[in-house]
Amino acid sequence: MDLSQLGLIWVIAVFFAGIVLLFGGGHFLVEGSSRLARLLGIHPIIVGLTVVAFGTSMPEFLVSLTAALKGQADVALGNIVGSNVANVGLILGLSALCRPVSVHPKLLRFEVPLVMAVSCIFWAMCLNGVLGRVDGLMLLLGLALYLTVIIKGAKADALNHARTTEKPRHFRSVVLRNILFLLLGIVGLKYGADWVVDAALEISHRFGVPELILGLTIVAVGTSLPELATSIVAAVKKEGDISIGNIIGSNLFNMMAVAGPTALIKPLAVREGLTSNHLPIMVGITVLLWPFLRSGRQVNRIEGALLLVGYVAITFWWAFSG
Repeated sequence: MDLSQLGLIWVIAVFFAGIVLLFGGGHFLVEGSSRLARLLGIHPIIVGLTVVAFGTSMPEFLVSLTAALKGQADVALGNIVGSNVANVGLILGLSALCRPVSVHPKLLRFEVPLVMAVSCIFWAMCLNGVLGRVDGLMLLLGLALYLTVIIKGAKADALNHARTTEKPRHFRSVVLRNILFLLLGIVGLKYGADWVVDAALEISHRFGVPELILGLTIVAVGTSLPELATSIVAAVKKEGDISIGNIIGSNLFNMMAVAGPTALIKPLAVREGLTSNHLPIMVGITVLLWPFLRSGRQVNRIEGALLLVGYVAITFWWAFSG
């Protein structure tokens, strides 16, 4: 969508139309995925970590890959780092403010330590000033291993469910209907994110905002809007497993499924500011997840408020430090 020929009022209108489409898509995605999980006997957290996380991470992938191919490495990497920070600070914070988010023990045993380890490895890969093809290949291999473990667990759940539960009438049509809901949700999130990001970028360019700051803030938040819409809708609908699974899974996908193939196709130059400022903050807020998630096995409203305040402080720091 070419917004450069439109007046500012129309650009703002496109921005808010995208917000409406985002939350509509989030509703369909949560409804379809949660019902599908129950029908197939797969724990909702598995769906949140995989299907929902992958669907909501598509904007990050498309934005980062397009930016890399255009030689805009700052936007590509800034988008990934900023999105991970937004997922924890903004999205988990707002979700917990809407309704305290319960944490499944499985996350504490595997996914939370994994996302902390991958964040540290990702930072280490960038320290030499380039995220190269070997780094991209290692990230993709890590993704393949992770998905193998997750899918193996999901198959075991589904087989156990099939042995112990009678299928409802019209099982196939009900499954297909919920798959359609899920796909409609992803499409709504994709186009809603496009409209919001395009409008935000157009407004920012008119005010002369630097590319790295765009990647770290506006583009990062814009491409995280599917996660935001999905997680808030999931929290309100008392689908906390989908909400927290979406956030953790999206951060893993951003580093492995977004940065991995992007670097494999075109190595990304890493600015010194990213390795000394922005990446340490991403690792720090990710590590902060551990005590927050372990306390009472939920993120309560006070912790959600702290995460949100921390995110606002980080955004102001990045905006003014460059």
